[in-house]
Amino acid sequence: MAKRALVTGASGGIGRGIARRLAREGFAILGQGRNQAALDATAEAVRALGGSFDGRIAEFADLDAVATLARWAADAGALDAVIHCAGAYAQTPIAETSFEAWDRIIDEIVRATMRLTALTLPAVRAAGGTYLFVCGPSSWMGMKGASGYCVARHAQAGFARALFEDVREDGVGVTLLHPGFVNTSLVSRERLDPAKMIQVDDIAELATQAVLLPRTACVVEMTVRPQRSPYR
Repeated sequence: MAKRALVTGASGGIGRGIARRLAREGFAILGQGRNQAALDATAEAVRALGGSFDGRIAEFADLDAVATLARWAADAGALDAVIHCAGAYAQTPIAETSFEAWDRIIDEIVRATMRLTALTLPAVRAAGGTYLFVCGPSSWMGMKGASGYCVARHAQAGFARALFEDVREDGVGVTLLHPGFVNTSLVSRERLDPAKMIQVDDIAELATQAVLLPRTACVVEMTVRPQRSPYR
């Protein structure tokens, strides 16, 4: 029976890259996204490799939708990997006008992560599987104009570190992956040279190595930076 992986944020960028790479290892991919056309493109990419893909649209600011997604993924049996890639960068000033945006960011990145993890944990325990969180430098440093996003990523990383201590004796792996500038559509091409950025396939390769590592060891944290400065 094929191994199964749930990939959030699978409709593009790093999430799509990880879905494709895991499919090459024989994983059946369950993918979450917010845009149907983009999710369909990921499905085509995975199937072109001979893999299996089943996608679901879910908005992570809607915690009921997150619960539905988790139950859909877990009800079919053991889950060998849950890859947390959802949660787009957002800028917010420190002002009263940001209250609503802060709440949304925290829902999408923190509360959604925690609920999805808790609801899929029995299925991941059954497989001796892995949780992988794609965070980044904003999980340990402050960034001007991005207070809400930094708060959310700090919290997500703290949750992942605590999760490892809770589940390590069950044979469940937990990995935090912190990429620097990655060549995706979200990064400014005016300021940065795409050829000098980390490539999506680089991150997908590292994520797959963490998922496939025997359960005698766990890569708990990886920080990845471009070899050469990508600034123009």
